[in-house]
Amino acid sequence: DYYKTLGLSFNATEEEIRRQYHSIVRTLHPDRRRPSSGGGEGLERFHQVQSAWRCLSDPTRRLLYDLRNFGRSSLNSQTGAVDEVAEARLVAMQIEQAKRDVNNMEVQLQKVLRRERAARGVIIKKALYGDLRLHKDSVEECLSGSRTIEADDLVGPVLEVSGPLQCLVEQHTIVLPGGSSASKADLPGFYNPTPLNAEVELSLYVLYEFKGMLHEVLVGDRETLSLPYRRHVVPPGKVPRGPFTPSNVAHLRGGGAPPSAPTKRPSAGASAAAALAVQARRRTQSVAASGGNAAHLALRNAVQAYNLRRLYPPVAGAVGRCQGTDPEEPSRTEFLLVTGAALGALFAAMWWATGRHD
Repeated sequence: DYYKTLGLSFNATEEEIRRQYHSIVRTLHPDRRRPSSGGGEGLERFHQVQSAWRCLSDPTRRLLYDLRNFGRSSLNSQTGAVDEVAEARLVAMQIEQAKRDVNNMEVQLQKVLRRERAARGVIIKKALYGDLRLHKDSVEECLSGSRTIEADDLVGPVLEVSGPLQCLVEQHTIVLPGGSSASKADLPGFYNPTPLNAEVELSLYVLYEFKGMLHEVLVGDRETLSLPYRRHVVPPGKVPRGPFTPSNVAHLRGGGAPPSAPTKRPSAGASAAAALAVQARRRTQSVAASGGNAAHLALRNAVQAYNLRRLYPPVAGAVGRCQGTDPEEPSRTEFLLVTGAALGALFAAMWWATGRHD
């Protein structure tokens, strides 16, 4: 809750928000904190306050935030409900506000780009925000992995937000805290392209360069975005995958779900892989019951599930894994350790059995 983050009431005025923000940020800013004063927690708190300020200090973003999370606007709190005038002006307001944001951040954008290029830091190559599900006609071609998924392949609407996201780079990193009430639409230069349709699942895809290497990551609208990470690296010799959301699994059910009927996306790579396995097993059992070639279908479903699993976006909790996207998948080091321990136990058992026999 952005109001609780700043210690404010729902009906706080713009002046009260401004005073409270400056009061908090004086003690939390990284340049003002002592090196020994709990760096990790203080930095996280600083980013939370910054996110709340970016949203509540702007009337358009605050209106959208209120409608999405509370069903009424603090800017029209005397009515106690969302009036039709506020809803009608919302779309036009947020588009105009996003344009102003982009124009106002042009100087900052060039400054950040010069700094990051000089240090070979984070350079945003592409950032897409919106409904990133694939068109039904594009699923098969994009599953092959022969090319990068482009904006034209997506259901949309989709916003290009490379500039606004680049301006959020601080000390060669980006940290956008997530949460149940957080949304990327609250960021400067962003907006919700479908503000009155709660059924659309918004996502953010980022293709960026760090230390001369391409990286890519996809997060849900309310998930934390943190970069750079090694697990985001595009393997050498491979093309970037592009925006592939777990919602695309719906296209494989009975010939594909229509774009207008989104399904609930899995919360993590592990649950998504399990869902795919269940789908494959059900299809195999159905064909077996009808006397079809179950073995052939099982093999085809297994290959399809494996290909999909490789396409899932990096999982936020899979720290330290460079290639895998499944948090249950062992890294190379873990595999070698387990294999070595098993071989050691086997040799010990053989030696003990041989000595006892002698």
